[in-house]
Amino acid sequence: MQETEPLIKKPFQHIYWFAAYNLDSPSTRYRGKYPLDYFSRELGISFDFFMPERSVFGLLKFLRIYLLALFFRKNRSLIVIQKVCSNGFYANSLKLLLFFRPQNTLYDLDDAEYLRQGTRSLHHFLRKCKRVSVGSESLKQYCRVFNANVFILSSPVIEHGVVKQKRNDGCLHIGWVGDLGNGNPVSQGFSYKKSMFDLFFPEILQYPYPLKLSLFGVKNEADIPEIKAFFQDSPHIELCIPAHLNWKDDLWLYDKIAQFDIGISPMVDHPFNQAKSAFKSKQYLSVGVPTLASDVGENSRFVLDQVNGLLCRGKGGFINAIHTIEKMDDAAYAEMSRQARAHRKDYSIPDFCTRLLKVMI
Repeated sequence: MQETEPLIKKPFQHIYWFAAYNLDSPSTRYRGKYPLDYFSRELGISFDFFMPERSVFGLLKFLRIYLLALFFRKNRSLIVIQKVCSNGFYANSLKLLLFFRPQNTLYDLDDAEYLRQGTRSLHHFLRKCKRVSVGSESLKQYCRVFNANVFILSSPVIEHGVVKQKRNDGCLHIGWVGDLGNGNPVSQGFSYKKSMFDLFFPEILQYPYPLKLSLFGVKNEADIPEIKAFFQDSPHIELCIPAHLNWKDDLWLYDKIAQFDIGISPMVDHPFNQAKSAFKSKQYLSVGVPTLASDVGENSRFVLDQVNGLLCRGKGGFINAIHTIEKMDDAAYAEMSRQARAHRKDYSIPDFCTRLLKVMI
């Protein structure tokens, strides 16, 4: 069911979308694939969606879409370049496309890529695209130096139809979803792995009762024994760390989230994390799971302290918040769960598409 007002005016009839990564990347799925499917299904806006792949077939596909974008539907199509920051053939070809077809162009960015890779191509696209969409206020402030037409387009969550019914009987179930990895050496200071090991894992050791901790997104199997070793002296903490998950089609994930009593989003306070769009928190909230999040970046925009979750600050922030939710009676927990879903439409796919069209008119 459509969650926003009907869209009346369509400023374009076709979208050429050039992504930086494949569907393993949440940005490619949630800011590219899912909105494009909605545009096509609900609004009759067709699209060509390209994700880089190292093959002859991939090159031929790119050339086909590239030539179509260059020569056809010039006044009736939108060109979107999403998160491309490289300096090779792909990026340089897109720069040339912008030179010959500058009208109706958009650069989309939802991470502070300028902190973990070179900026030459990034700054070029920021300057040359007509408009820039970003996932946070921090990114907006950075990009406005290069382009006056920057607007916030918060990353959406798909309509999954999953609603948490009640908290679990027995032991508390805490869950986390993401990519638990250090990334390249530049990223290690603000990675999710550092956030978990520095902010959350030490505090959860203080919890004295039986507890289930689920971690969805430990993609590097070498991290699993490291995590188990950290908790080896805490047999009352049951670890659930599934591997080999299908992230290209993640509808299954929301049934798993609904089993959590609490969703967590620890983030070290770093400019990279300040620029993130609180996507993890929105995933939990969309199901109705009260969320505990570091008071960093956009988290405070979606996690309303003491309403749909708690914002965690300083040493002891997470363990104190866990005890707060644990001590709630069933009615108070149910109300927090209801509030978690109350603003679901503000980060839905229809709302994302509505905002995009309105800005492009």
